[in-house]
Amino acid sequence: MNAIKLLDKLRRYAVFGAGEVARILNCNKRYANLVLIRLYNKKAIKRIEFGKYTLCNLAQSIATNLVSPSYITGWYALRFYNLTEQLPQQIDVLTAKKKNRKILIFNEEKIKYLKVNKKHLFEFFNEVSEQYTMNIASIEKTIVDCLYFNLAPLSVIIQAIKIGKEKISEERVKKICLKLKNKQFFKKIGIVFDSSGYDFYNSFKKHLDYNPLFFDKNLCGLLNKTKLKKWGVKCQ
Repeated sequence: MNAIKLLDKLRRYAVFGAGEVARILNCNKRYANLVLIRLYNKKAIKRIEFGKYTLCNLAQSIATNLVSPSYITGWYALRFYNLTEQLPQQIDVLTAKKKNRKILIFNEEKIKYLKVNKKHLFEFFNEVSEQYTMNIASIEKTIVDCLYFNLAPLSVIIQAIKIGKEKISEERVKKICLKLKNKQFFKKIGIVFDSSGYDFYNSFKKHLDYNPLFFDKNLCGLLNKTKLKKWGVKCQ
């Protein structure tokens, strides 16, 4: 099979390696690796990391195709949903599987993988990127992830909540938080959303305890100070 036909068959994969080439050519993996090296040296394909190649041009297209299950979230997802005008510094990917390389650089874009408990891997969907699919968090799960894992500056998150007022479902945000069952996080997301015009207190109050949630005093300036006591938040 000539290179043009092989490349045409490889286009069905966002990410491929020796296994895919071996199946197409009906050869062993040693020869398949040799074929991949030749294609790479001719600049016909791009190398992502050891043994992994692609024909994609966008980092977002390969990010969730390298490890499964996984999905894109954080600042990059905020920009995807037009909830911020600020350009993200990297693509944040949550996964339940360990990845040897936690940071990848592809076409000058940084992809960062964060291993989390599998309980966090829900509320994400397939979106088209180039001719492939990528997994990305819903708007609501993006906001929750940003706050839970500190994936974007608080000022960016609060602004995103205000911009997305017509898009964000309050009930979906509440359901996501209740599924996580984290008492301190109820307070964190409660005060942030309360400072943005949403009141989740009646939905969360039975899950709260008397242990205070401490916020950096520099960040407290972004919050509604009249709501701090209500949510058990203290500035330090």
